Amino acid sequence: MNQKRVARCLMVAGAMAGMGIVIVFGICLPVIAGEMKAMYPEYSPLYWPGLIGLWCAAALFLLGLWEYFRVCARIGRGQSFCGDNARSLTRIALYMALDGVLCIAAIFAPGLVFHLDIGPFWIILFLCAMACFALGILAWGLGRLVQKAAAIQEENDLTV
Repeated sequence: MNQKRVARCLMVAGAMAGMGIVIVFGICLPVIAGEMKAMYPEYSPLYWPGLIGLWCAAALFLLGLWEYFRVCARIGRGQSFCGDNARSLTRIALYMALDGVLCIAAIFAPGLVFHLDIGPFWIILFLCAMACFALGILAWGLGRLVQKAAAIQEENDLTV
């Protein structure tokens, strides 16, 4: 496969992920939160802080996805190993780490601020945090590899 086709496939996958983020964070989770607010009125103080936290998480995911699209565009132009891609991957790692921290904060904030126990939801939030941290570490590692490959490629270009 040539680079343009690979970049196009990566962009389609990213677009599908973006639509999933918008659907889950923009439609499904707010509806579920509203239903839970009605079913469990004692947790109603968590409704708006929870939605704001979800939307902040979605914004970080979408920022990471924006950087992903920038990397894909550079791959399509034949610039797979460049400093810009390394920096984009590092920013993706930062966004995922911040999402992980946001999930960890969502575990402890209800108890500390509202004196509420979130029950078994802490397991889901913990797993989401670990997934975000894992994606962040992966993006950081790829960024380091791309950075080193870009330096080698630049050195070879100067030699020729």
